[in-house]
Amino acid sequence: MILVTGATGNVGSELVTRLAAEGVPVRAMTRSPEKASLPTGVEVVAGDFDKPETLPAALAGVERVFVVPPGYGADGPVQETTLVTAAREAGVTHLVKLSTSGVGFGATDPLTSGHRAGEQIVRESGLAWTILRPGTFMIYLHGYADTIAKQRTMYVTEGDPVSAMIHPRDIASVAAKVLTTAGHDGRAYTLTGGEALSPGRQGEIVGEALGQEIKVVERTAAQTQAEFDRLGWGGPRLKALLELKRQSAAWDWKISDSVEKITGTAPLTLRTWVNENIGIFG
Repeated sequence: MILVTGATGNVGSELVTRLAAEGVPVRAMTRSPEKASLPTGVEVVAGDFDKPETLPAALAGVERVFVVPPGYGADGPVQETTLVTAAREAGVTHLVKLSTSGVGFGATDPLTSGHRAGEQIVRESGLAWTILRPGTFMIYLHGYADTIAKQRTMYVTEGDPVSAMIHPRDIASVAAKVLTTAGHDGRAYTLTGGEALSPGRQGEIVGEALGQEIKVVERTAAQTQAEFDRLGWGGPRLKALLELKRQSAAWDWKISDSVEKITGTAPLTLRTWVNENIGIFG
């Protein structure tokens, strides 16, 4: 039995669907089972990293766990610590943690630092472990959807990196292999798409799918911060994300071959993701 935490998220939902389609016994953990939309036959359980009392039932009979903590606070990797304690007690043998590529490139932003601390907890758990470190998700383009739909314009932040963006389904495909085949213990894999794309090229790809030109406009970090504050989306997490994007210019363009090596299939393209999500762009 495999437990997928974060089962309704961008990667978790894809992973649950893939494992179920392959006939692998899978249990999906979510804080709100009544809202989960997952394949028929998948066992859905209530579980919350911040409520340790919910974890024993979720982990009962589980051998491997896909670890997706919902976030990091000032107290450090409390959620991984809570899970590791419960997993050891339940007899779990292998943890597969979803992390971020910045850990492998020495990033010091708050989001990467949180993942680094979480990785350390998993590594020191006494259980077999594997770390998956994806770069920028293609779903990052959701942030541009409103202005593309209304103005056919992408407002990007000055210095936004050239990025080898990755489709969440490719992350899920790697996770499925790692969870169901041998040879991945003690490994950390950097995961990317197969092409490095500038913000301008990203806009072109969306425009090609829509059949209309998309204008790409650069803002300063301060202008981006002010706009998000106006929308009520600012705060520490946005500042952390902007710092991550600033630092990631040094590596986000680097392409890893891990997806193809592990799954036997080339990574999905951004055009594929855009075609699948074309409705969000109006």
